[in-house]
This record gives sequence, C-alpha cells and structure tokens, in this order.
Amino acid sequence: MCFIGMRLLMLATGLVGLCLAEDWSLERLYARPYIWGTPPQSLAWSEHGHTLAFLWNAEGGRFLDLYAYHAGTRRLVRLTALEPFEDELVKSPAEKDERRRQYLEPREGIREFRLSRDGQRVVFAYRGDLFTVATTGGSAPFRLTRTRATESMPQFGPDGKEVAALRGGQIVTQHLENGRLWQVTDVEESFGSITTYQWSRDGARFAVVVRKGKVRQMPLPNYSGRFVTAEPFPRSVAGDEPPETAVLVVSARGGKPVEVDLGDWGGKVYLAEPVWSKDSRRLALRLIHPSMKRMRILVADAVSGASQTVYEESDPRWIYVSEFGWSPDSREIFFVSERDGWAHLYRVPASGGEPFQITRGRFECRPERFSFDDGYDPQWAGDYLYYSSTEDGMAERHIYRIRPDGSGKEKLTRREGVHNAVVSEDGRHIAWQFASLEEPADLYVDGVRVTRRTRPEFDRYPWPRTRFVSFPSRADGKPVAAKLLLPPGYDPVDRSGKKWPAVFFIHGAGYATSVLKQWGSYQELRHVFNCYLANRGYVIVDVDYRGSTGYGRDWRSEVYLHLGGLDLEDLLSAVDFLRTLGNIDTARLGVWGVSYGGFLTNMAMFLAPDIFRAGSSWASVNDWENYSAPYTHQRLNRPRDNPEAYRRSSPITYAGRLTNHLLVVHGMVDSNVLFQDAVQLTEKLIQEGKPFGHIFYPQEDHGFVRDETWVDACRRTVEWFDRYLK
Repeated sequence: MCFIGMRLLMLATGLVGLCLAEDWSLERLYARPYIWGTPPQSLAWSEHGHTLAFLWNAEGGRFLDLYAYHAGTRRLVRLTALEPFEDELVKSPAEKDERRRQYLEPREGIREFRLSRDGQRVVFAYRGDLFTVATTGGSAPFRLTRTRATESMPQFGPDGKEVAALRGGQIVTQHLENGRLWQVTDVEESFGSITTYQWSRDGARFAVVVRKGKVRQMPLPNYSGRFVTAEPFPRSVAGDEPPETAVLVVSARGGKPVEVDLGDWGGKVYLAEPVWSKDSRRLALRLIHPSMKRMRILVADAVSGASQTVYEESDPRWIYVSEFGWSPDSREIFFVSERDGWAHLYRVPASGGEPFQITRGRFECRPERFSFDDGYDPQWAGDYLYYSSTEDGMAERHIYRIRPDGSGKEKLTRREGVHNAVVSEDGRHIAWQFASLEEPADLYVDGVRVTRRTRPEFDRYPWPRTRFVSFPSRADGKPVAAKLLLPPGYDPVDRSGKKWPAVFFIHGAGYATSVLKQWGSYQELRHVFNCYLANRGYVIVDVDYRGSTGYGRDWRSEVYLHLGGLDLEDLLSAVDFLRTLGNIDTARLGVWGVSYGGFLTNMAMFLAPDIFRAGSSWASVNDWENYSAPYTHQRLNRPRDNPEAYRRSSPITYAGRLTNHLLVVHGMVDSNVLFQDAVQLTEKLIQEGKPFGHIFYPQEDHGFVRDETWVDACRRTVEWFDRYLK
C-alpha cells in the first residue's frame, strides 16, 4: 500500500501514533539534522542591484551560513561554509578548558552581516574577526582581520570601498583597496562606551549611541570545568533605572563629536537605534521614558545636534514600542501606534504636526516577532508602505501595501497561513517567508520559491490535525482564541464514552502569539514536542491568553499589575470549554511551558491546584524582582512603587498550595531567567514540605540548544505526564 493510503487507513483506525514502520523516538526527532529543517533568517536587500542576502542551513543543522539570491536572474548562491573553521587564536576559554570543551554547544554560525549598496559584496563578523565575500559565489571569503581584539557590527561605506566596525569599543574603518586602518572615534574618556552605530547613507558621518552610566554586572556561575567560574555579564533587575545614554554624530574622518539633544527627559531613557534620513541630513530617534508609559519620536539635525519632538504618546499601563522609519523623500516619519486601540500605521511631518492615520480597523499592522525567529518592520518603498496584517483573521498574517494617503490598499499574498516580507528599496521585488499549517516557513521572492528546508522524512511523520476554537473568558466574557492538536483517533464529536487526557501548552514571552495557521507556531522545537505528545494520546491545548499580541491594545496590556491573573483565568476558561466537549477527562489535565510559559505553569499548579494533575515548568520566572527592569517595569512598575503587584505575581508566594505533581526544569547558565529563580522556588517547596521533581542542566542557557538536552527534558516531561495522567 502507498504511504498516503496507509496513512489514511491509520487515521481512520487511530493507529498513527502506534506506527511501527518507522522509529519516531525523541532521539530520532531531536537529532540534527532535524527533519523539519532550519528556517532562512535575517533577510536583507541591497539598496541597489536587487541582491537578497540571508542566513540559512540547507541541511537542517544549527550552523548558519550566508546565502545570496539574485532576483534578476533568479539565482541562489551559497557564499560561505564556515562550520569546519578553526583558529587557535580566537578559541574561547571554554574551548581551551579540557573539561568544559566536552560540553560545548553546537556553534550557531554567522549572525552579523551587511550588504554593500550595489549588492556585490557582503561583510560579516565571525568569531570576533571580519570577512568579506562576493555575492556571485565561487570564491572563498576573504579574512580582513585576525586579532585577539573582537571586531563586531561591520558596515560598508556607501561606495563599498571601506568597512567600518567596532574594535576595542571604538569605531574603526578599513579601506579595502589600500588597506588604510582609521580609528574614527575616541569617546570612552569623555562620553562612555559605544553600544551601536549607523553610517549615514552619504558616508559623511556616523550616528553613535554611547552608554555613559554603568550597568549592573551579574555573575554567571559555570560548574563544568575543573574550577567553578563566575564570569560577569551585564544584566538589569527590577528597580534599576536605565543607564544614561548619549547620541553623538561623528565625522567619518574623525573629529570632535556633536552631541544630539535628547530633550527634557535627559539621557536616562530606553533608546532605539537611530535611523538616518534618506538624504543623510537628519536622524530619527525613538525614546521610551523610564516609567515605560510615554514615548517620543525626535528628529535631530546631523550638523548641530538640535532636535525637536515630532510625535509623543502615552499609555496609563505601558506604552507599545513603536516601529518607525523615514519616507523616501526624507520629509516624513512613519510609525506604528495603538492610539486607537489597535496597532496601525501613521505618518507625521519630520518638522512636526498632526499625525495622519493610514490604516484603520479592528486588526493589527505590526511584525510578528515570534513566527520565524525574525520579525520584519513595515517598510516605505517607492510609492507604498508595505506591512503585515491580521486583517484576514488573527491566526493569519498577510502582506499588504497601501499609499501614504490611505488609498490603493492591496493584498499581496493569497495562501492561507503566515507571511512576513522584506521589500527592495525601489519596491520592485518582495522577499517573504511563508508557512502554512502543513509546511514550515520557507523563502519566496516575487512568488517564486527559493528554499525548501524540510527533509524527505518530514512528510512521513504523522503530524497531528489542528482545530481552531474560541470560547468566552470566565473573567469578563471576552473571546479567547485557542487551538487543539488532536491525537490519532480523536473525534471532537465522539460520544462513545471514551475520555482523553489533555495537556495545556503555554507559550512563552507573555506577549507572543501561538494560535497561528503556521507549522511550528510560536517556536518550532516546542511545537514538535507538542506533536509528539499528541501522538501519544494527549489532546494539546494552546491558548493565546491575556497579554498575547495581535488582539488589540487592551488584550495585550490587561495583565498590568497582575501577572498570573487574567491570563490564568483565560487558561481556566479553556478547561470550562473542554468540559463542553464531553470526551475530555478534565480530571487528567497536564500543563507545561517555557519561560513565561513556565511561570504560568507554576501559577496554574499553585492557584488551581485541583485542576491540573501534573505540570512541567521550564526556565520559569518565579520572582519578578529577579527579572530584567524594562520588562517588569512595563507590567508591574518598580518594586518600590507597587510591592503588592510583585507579591501577587510571584509563584513563590503560592508554592504552599501545591497539591499535585510539579517538575521543575532549568538551565544552570541561564542568562535570561537566572538559575536563582529555580533555586528559590525549590527552597520554598522544601520549606513547605511539598514533594516535587526537578532536573537542572549545567551547560544550558535559556533556550536549550543541545540535542541531548531536548531528548532528556522531553523524555522526563513525557514520563511525568504518563505517570500522573495515564
């Protein structure tokens, strides 16, 4: 029997998850190269020449190499193959430690690159050195530097003959023809350390962001070497103010910097990277007030540094962080705002004035930050603004374009699913990543498929069916969107009397979106584990709880001052919905999640102790006072201003209510949610005399990257659910 016919028979008889024809163990699923491949990432067009560069691993591994696609000839070229690269000079301390090098994580490859304006060359940083390579292919990358000093953030000058980079905290330029090396800045003594910079389009100046104040340094202990190390790393915690920041304009040939006037808020603000106008005469800057409730867009003169506020808005909860940019004629600023309750496009004169709303409706026009590991901002190219929108439904993202006056709106994508786009400077070519429920995200240019990432085995795996549902929140009756992954043999309208166990998956970040018509959903590795659980006979419930983006300003911000409040109520509303199906055993419910999902897992286990029989919380925040200042100040204000908000939002507060079975999972070198959160929750559970399980991974950061870690963590979680739910 052919595979398709066999699979249909198996679906009908409920035997997909029991198929013995092929081994679909966790070891098989989480062994690179993954059968679902690796998504193309970091798409970027050259300003001229219609060359698209991006990062990808065509074999499905982790290491990212450079690729170029030439739109005119429809030619795809691989530019680098650097995974075998070795150099004793640039080895890290972990690579030189005879014990720690046994536990090295797989290298991630290239992360920083820039195209020349004509699209003929790429400059990139790898392992602290600089390389260039021609986009035509056929030649090996040329290594520009070999130094113990780290070079980063490379950029081409406008004529492509010079490369700039950060070295030793200063901007240097190197001429590619005569080899001249030029230090442009010397700002540390007077101003502080450079955090980022942008070369103007005419090549005359650099816009430089300098951190004046000190930032908190935290130790990150590592136990895997012969001796325990604790390297410091920059990290804020709740209650910290943003460090003082300055923006400087520096001549490309060096000289005295001009400091940009940041207005009466001063330098202690959260500052986005400055954006040069197309004519290189002005800078646009976005400032977020330390309270996180006010936002300004400034336009500054590049010669004098004088600035004026061209737009300002506030929010009594916390401000939406707006995307922004310049019009092609340098006369206007466009930005995204929730000022009418939904994220929409606006424009305002660069000299100031009343903003004009370009898009309208009960939908959102903003990038989807968690779809394909990249999110793409709206772009103004040629006579149109291009953007991604939920107008066709909150579970989809389609690409539209519209004229700046709001006329001529046109939908550019048709297939059901999720699209993100990057448009060439002149608007002639569009590159987008597209994913459907059946296909992971791949790259398309002008409708032509450029990459095919899945391996042949992908189509042989019994991916579960998806059902999209909606139900009222028991807190206030607002509709809650969710999706179900259905196990083999499950029929939503079956009344035979069979009862199925269910596992809730809680997406991370708090503000992400997971209920999407997209294979991989919020995060691909976690989606695959959910599919594995479904094939073991669990109905998987995935909810876009309060705080998730895509559903308007109110839904996004209604967790204000109480994390684990309305968002948990939305999850419990899903339990009420499951009861209406009649064939879910709501006495056998599990819950798991990572990061914010781990936090909400713990809150569910403690605050709804009779609802969820088993939970597995990975990398969870357990005390928001330990977490980074910007995120927590948005949602809870500062601890000294509202200590009660922190108390009621902490799982540790309620740990004594645990009555069922909790597994605590955490990486010990987690630099996002520090390992101390797991330690402090563990200590509280011990004090309360509560039995629980735990597993800690000595060499894993926040997002697990080792195949063996994924196999181990998933196996322990499966065994936990099987033990207590089956």
